Amino acid sequence: MSYTVTREDILNLEADAAVVCVEISLTASDAPSCRRLSEAGGEELAAAIWRQGFLPVGSCATVEIRALPFRQILLCAAPRWCAGKSNELLILHRCYQNLFALCKERGVRRVVTPFLSADYYRYPRDEAVRIALVEAGSTDVSVTFTADTEELLALSRTKFRKPEIVSYIGWYRDHAIFELDDGHFVRVDLRPEKRDVAPIPYFEACFRVGNNPLQEPLPPAEIARLKQIYRETDW
Repeated sequence: MSYTVTREDILNLEADAAVVCVEISLTASDAPSCRRLSEAGGEELAAAIWRQGFLPVGSCATVEIRALPFRQILLCAAPRWCAGKSNELLILHRCYQNLFALCKERGVRRVVTPFLSADYYRYPRDEAVRIALVEAGSTDVSVTFTADTEELLALSRTKFRKPEIVSYIGWYRDHAIFELDDGHFVRVDLRPEKRDVAPIPYFEACFRVGNNPLQEPLPPAEIARLKQIYRETDW
């Protein structure tokens, strides 16, 4: 089903349900759209979040709030960015999948949501937006995203291009590190049974790898295998 992206006030949008990201402290996220819903929902929403209790990262739940103009409020425990070390991109994919599965279960045909984790959980913004649009494009739930910033709105209108590997940097523990043609880096899991690919910041690539003379180089065939995994994997 189609999705739309808007900068309108989330309270002015028509939908069966709206999404609020929740913190481990059992409060609503401080992201602009979530803060707007939190302020409008007041003590009723705060109490409902508290009664729901802890949500594992990537999971969702639903509550009904009379103070808000939506039949249901969907609570999401969106992941935080931890330098790409904890499968955050995969977890964000699953968070949206769980959200849309809950919509179907609860009879929600139209949902409004911010871009989960984007801009306020330190996620790479382009990746957070890309994942949101990929998952929204594969569900039959009608989704409206509220872009909390002009940058997020612009990213939602930009065609994504997966960066290409330009050089092999080295390896650290279970991961090989490659430089990409957009100036960033990516790590690829060395273990054959894993297909873990994630972007990493420049400082980590320099700090973790460096020029260690004791580090055995990877064979060319292994480097080629890892490059192929990168090309085939949607991080």
